[in-house]
Amino acid sequence: MKKHNWYKLVYQFAVIGILAFMGFRLLFDKAYTPDFEAYCPFGGLQALGSYLTMDSLSCSMTSTQIMMGVVLFIGIVLFSRLFCGYICPLGTIGEWIGKLGDRLKVRMTPKGFADYALRLLKYALLFITFYFTLKSSELFCKKFDPYYAAVSGFDSDVVLLWALLAIGALVLGSLFFRLFWCRYLCPLGALSAIFKYSWWFLGVMALYVVLLLFGLDISYVWPLLVVTAGGYILEVTRMNRVRPDPVHITRNTETCTSCGLCTVNCPQGIDVASMEKVTHADCTLCGDCLHACPEKDTLQINKKNMKWLPAVVLGALIILGIAAGTLFEVPTINQKWGTPEEINSAGLFEMSGLKNIKCFGSSTAFANQMRRIDGVYGVSTYVASHSVHILYDTAKYNDEKLQNLIFVPVTRVIEQPSSDTDSVTYYSLTIDKFFDPFDAVYLQHLLDQKTEAIGYQSEFACPVIVRVYFPAGKEPDRATLTAAIESKKLSFVSGENEFNVRLPYRVITFEEPAVTISGLDYARQMYVSTSSFFNGYSDFEVDVLNGYVLLMGSNSEHRGMYNYIISHLSNDEGVVGFETSLDPAGEEIATVWFVDTLTTPENIFGYVNADTLLIHYSDGRTDRVVNPFRFPEPGTITGIDLH
Repeated sequence: MKKHNWYKLVYQFAVIGILAFMGFRLLFDKAYTPDFEAYCPFGGLQALGSYLTMDSLSCSMTSTQIMMGVVLFIGIVLFSRLFCGYICPLGTIGEWIGKLGDRLKVRMTPKGFADYALRLLKYALLFITFYFTLKSSELFCKKFDPYYAAVSGFDSDVVLLWALLAIGALVLGSLFFRLFWCRYLCPLGALSAIFKYSWWFLGVMALYVVLLLFGLDISYVWPLLVVTAGGYILEVTRMNRVRPDPVHITRNTETCTSCGLCTVNCPQGIDVASMEKVTHADCTLCGDCLHACPEKDTLQINKKNMKWLPAVVLGALIILGIAAGTLFEVPTINQKWGTPEEINSAGLFEMSGLKNIKCFGSSTAFANQMRRIDGVYGVSTYVASHSVHILYDTAKYNDEKLQNLIFVPVTRVIEQPSSDTDSVTYYSLTIDKFFDPFDAVYLQHLLDQKTEAIGYQSEFACPVIVRVYFPAGKEPDRATLTAAIESKKLSFVSGENEFNVRLPYRVITFEEPAVTISGLDYARQMYVSTSSFFNGYSDFEVDVLNGYVLLMGSNSEHRGMYNYIISHLSNDEGVVGFETSLDPAGEEIATVWFVDTLTTPENIFGYVNADTLLIHYSDGRTDRVVNPFRFPEPGTITGIDLH
């Protein structure tokens, strides 16, 4: 009767079960946002690499993933590749598909030169993955990783063709070749093998650090290349002699009957029956051979009956990694641009709960925003807690002023009031936990779904002031509006994506009764001008500038394409600006600013009524799009001060 290795099976079924639960929960709990990378050790090691080389963490990685990567290294050095044998869902799937291949009698185990040549692929992928991750601080593995592609639903980080090829290699490769993905393509498999030769990895890293300390400017590319190339050479030349090997499978030759069941049941295809001590590079200490052996005290761990040891150690390492990750938080970016004197005397402002601080890209955008502010000397961001630390001049700012600098007031039209709306009412509220641009988006969807609001505005205060506008007579009562804003969950669709979020908002004050204003006053309060100046407009004196007025009329429906017509107008070197405003009757107009010695009103009229618009992208590309705008003949005004 075949004995099952329940120690390993419990881990494998638990991981697959947890992932399945997260996927099914997402179907029924629209506010649930699963984090399938929360404990990814490979992502953590890549993030640690980018932090050491670029002083920034990759993507949305946190200290938890970093510590899981660290305990992965510890576990491999002291024990074996436990993650590969027990935890990795790709390894589990590859192993299970391989068993199907055996039943169909189509699976084979490459040997000799073919095996050695194929093993080179995973080292090449490891080098490429780390090279581009350390160069960009974005996880390159997301572009092809079959696990990430599947659980993310092939999100925007995934290159579809690469991911499909990887999934095909995992499924079909595992059916016909023993653990094809794990042995030949997995970059984490290559890194785990390198860690088994820890003397090599640590030696190269130590030498690199010493050379840097001696002042040599050596790119990280060279130690990365040496480590990966050396790892491959060691794997194929010392496959049966891994060092160090403090924990390993041992075979008692006196009690062994040479039945070969240990070799047959090894997922890696290691010839356990021919070894007294299993120190093979592919061994994951999974324990299948221990449970397959029918002879007592023949296959053991370090000559002792400790079949439970790998599973217990793995559980302890997982707990250690998660616990250690909660003890500190590594900043996603840590940038300082002030002088040493300014930084030493700077104050430290801390703020959490900023939902827009969610990855490396958003952190960099925030730092660039702060860099433009005089008296701010540096920024650190922490994506796990959505928080920021700001170094600032205490003579210029205090906490409230810095909050005001971070805050972005918004004016949002939810829907245009009907033509017969003569008056509008609004409530003024203050809302706690409402601060960043994501909050503005969430509130817009809340009001759209749960009320008849037509717009809202936010204004900085502690807490933030929000005015919500309704057609007169359609405003809800205080309890209804408060309940809508304090909703705990929100689901909405934007583009082709569905978003499900949990909300923390709380209404602090609510001014009553509602204030009523005219429809024209509402239009003026909610109007947001579009303004752009180009072609060296600042080089011209105001008395040579002329304004060509366009009556927008129904063209206002295409507000989202105003940038297109601005880009198109910039092709005329005599046009230097475009800005919109409301006329006294509340109708939108656009003023095209031009120099009359360089162009004419007739040219401008032809440009804005062209059949297609020639637009320019920031990367230098150009394109033509169908022009949705049509304008009647306007008038020309002169001598107007631009600002």
